[in-house]
Amino acid sequence: MESVDTALDRVWPAQLRTDRLLLRPVTQEDGPLVGELLTDGRVRAHLGGPATEDRVLARQADYPATAGAFTVVRVADQQPIGLVTIGADHRCDGRAEISYQLRPAAWGEGMGREAVAAAVSWWTDAVPGGGPLVAVTQKANTASRRMLEAIGMTLVDELDEYGARQCVYTPAGDQDDSDLRWVRLLAERRDAVERRRGVQARETPVGQGLPDDLAALTPEKLARLCPARHGAYGRICARVADHPPDLHLGRAQDGAWIAWPARPDA
Repeated sequence: MESVDTALDRVWPAQLRTDRLLLRPVTQEDGPLVGELLTDGRVRAHLGGPATEDRVLARQADYPATAGAFTVVRVADQQPIGLVTIGADHRCDGRAEISYQLRPAAWGEGMGREAVAAAVSWWTDAVPGGGPLVAVTQKANTASRRMLEAIGMTLVDELDEYGARQCVYTPAGDQDDSDLRWVRLLAERRDAVERRRGVQARETPVGQGLPDDLAALTPEKLARLCPARHGAYGRICARVADHPPDLHLGRAQDGAWIAWPARPDA
């Protein structure tokens, strides 16, 4: 199976059309739209809050050169109303993730559902070698969850990330559940690798100096650790704050020690 990035490069640029919408590649002229979506408190309510100015500027520069980044345009008035992006899922090698943001003025009209459904169908039909696709949304975001379920996506997993419980959805085809099996297989492989790394990292000087219960660390000791909370389980990084950005150590939900690379491609 080819990588998500390779699969996207093979079919990009692309345009998708629905009854009411056009999905086209993001351009530099979409900078105001990107800035608005990333700083609107309503749009970002379940996405960690409004982005920083540096983050906004970086996204405005990156999106036009990003394969899989669509601007959603309302055909009736040619107004850009949102973004839909398909890219590599940092949590699991070989898996794609779809994300979406829509201007509040366009909420409640089914346009988000129409746009996301079009992108999911495009990935399934046009990128057969791209591997499984998931959408991750906060468990508390009931509107997003209803939308994903309305277009035929199925809840397959839950995880803690960015300080909140997240739900993982994937398309559930009528013919078979091949995507679902891929999701589970890749998750099992990731879990096995992280557990093996965890055992090795636990034997390092830093690992040996940690208590079995990370929750028992005092605030002073926690302050000496890297604050990263990424990785499959969303656990703290249990290496000293000035370590090279290589490996993070934490605990799985069943108590096993796990470790994951700071960079998704490491």
